Amino acid sequence: DKAREGYRQVFAEGSVTDYPLTIRHRDGQLLDVLYNASVYRDVLGNVLGVFAAARDVTAQKQAAQYARSLIEASLDPLVTISPEGKITDVNEATMKVTGRLREELIGTDFSDYFTEPDKALEGYQQVFAEGSVTDYPLTIRHRDGQLMDVLYNASVYRDVQGNVLGVFAAARDVTAQKQAAQYSRSLIEASLDP
Repeated sequence: DKAREGYRQVFAEGSVTDYPLTIRHRDGQLLDVLYNASVYRDVLGNVLGVFAAARDVTAQKQAAQYARSLIEASLDPLVTISPEGKITDVNEATMKVTGRLREELIGTDFSDYFTEPDKALEGYQQVFAEGSVTDYPLTIRHRDGQLMDVLYNASVYRDVQGNVLGVFAAARDVTAQKQAAQYSRSLIEASLDP
């Protein structure tokens, strides 16, 4: 059905580019392909037929699914940020700590989900300037108002030509450690009182 629709589209528009299809090989194996086609005409402009080619993208699709499974396996919030500071992707852990769905987060400002948005902005700008940041302290604000102290570790990621595409960041929840340190400090201070 989808193949027929792609074929109709070629005749209606004159060509299609990177039209996704799944085809069955003679041996029964399913292959994901990107279909490219254009009509060819005689000297009077009448359509004589279609030139078509399909590129097997099964391996790329499997690699993307594998990468996604690794990202989702992380218990820590992971996020990618565009050079403009917009969220381009998140994992389940990020959705959990913000109380927002992936669709709500993508396209929004990274800094909007912290108690100190300006500090968050400075953090990802530092990553773009220096290439990475380690243990950058921030506090995430959940939709319900709950706070989580985190240390962000982030670095730029690049395309195959070396151009910076954005920032990949991971947050480590340090709320419990911070509370324990404050409690220890209060015990020490209390023991020093006369």
